[in-house]
Amino acid sequence: MMCKDLIKEKHIVLSVLIFALFPIIPNTIKGFPIILLFVVTLFSNIKKEINWKWLLINSSLFFAYLISLIYTENIKVALVKLETGLSILIIPIIFNGFLSQYSFDKKLKIKFFKIFIISSFCFSVLSLLFIVSDSTTSYHLNWYTDKFRSQIEDVPLIGQHPIYASIFLSLSVIFFLDLVNKKSILGKHNYLFVLFTLTNVFLLIILVSKGVIISLLLVCLVYTLKTMKNFRLTILIIFISIFFLTFNRRFNEALTVETHTRINENFSTSIRIGIYKCVFKLIKNEPIFGYGIGDSQHVLNLCYANESNILLKNRFNSHNQYLDIILKTGVFGFMFFIYFLYSNFKKAFKNQSEVLSYILFFYVIILLTENILVRQSGVILFFFLVIFLNHSSKILEVDKYDNSKPEPI
Repeated sequence: MMCKDLIKEKHIVLSVLIFALFPIIPNTIKGFPIILLFVVTLFSNIKKEINWKWLLINSSLFFAYLISLIYTENIKVALVKLETGLSILIIPIIFNGFLSQYSFDKKLKIKFFKIFIISSFCFSVLSLLFIVSDSTTSYHLNWYTDKFRSQIEDVPLIGQHPIYASIFLSLSVIFFLDLVNKKSILGKHNYLFVLFTLTNVFLLIILVSKGVIISLLLVCLVYTLKTMKNFRLTILIIFISIFFLTFNRRFNEALTVETHTRINENFSTSIRIGIYKCVFKLIKNEPIFGYGIGDSQHVLNLCYANESNILLKNRFNSHNQYLDIILKTGVFGFMFFIYFLYSNFKKAFKNQSEVLSYILFFYVIILLTENILVRQSGVILFFFLVIFLNHSSKILEVDKYDNSKPEPI
């Protein structure tokens, strides 16, 4: 019986580690890791005792979306969006329900981080090889325009929207800093993971996702000031990023007067200003409960029709996750999401999970400029990392009272 239980526990661990392959899992099967983990944990012999408090906190946004079905008009669109966001409910059920009484081995997080860095490196290498092999590739043309950003979406099987690709690469950098800080990478492996990380940083720079890069640089800065360790390595990453970005149009456009005076489809900052004008106008009309999960984009398009053909043609979303939630569920749903962030921040500090604090900080900034939770590539990884890392850090509460000598890594 114990042997069978051990095998099932190994299946749980393996199912969790599959999430570390997320950067190279094709978009068409991004939901596979969740389905696998759900089935494995459902049929395991692990004691199941639902932690209702955390289940409700972590899945509260999904219930806010669900409530908005009452007043949304386009039910068909709403159901599609609910399906995309189903992981907001399933992941808490897995960790706060099926696995609420289960403690992961302290080494699992280290394995997860290492595999994620390696899979991100594989994504970077395959993407760079594809870019170089493209007969239309020109260094100067690509660097000044958005060529790299369009090419990354065309990479066979693992092609990814540049925003989400940049998030994967940035997370690999955060994981690397945590591993180095805790001395979880030793000897020759240290230099190998430095190579992996610098390669990921290089692809991150040429993709030039402004919000993501700024978020990562702020995390690196906070990490350096807080730990005062690996100072040279962190500063090197920051310096290289800033040096190359000063020569890029996408970063310099924010300082251009034309960006702020009228909507110009060649300037992303100009487009965002036009989007935000419509978003705030709509929120002012329905601040409490919003327009419903099925109608938010429709009302945005109606506003765009009166503001700019450029905005209407591209049917832009709100480009701010907080504003997107308010559009869909009003202040009602927004408060649920803020409480979710606050509760997990608080728990991360209580459990002394520094890496989760950095990840939450990273995402909190990105959400100001991108709707990360509208695609599976964004919503699955975000909720998985937050809930898994907070769940696995529970052992710290036990370890604080354990005076025995820690095991070598």
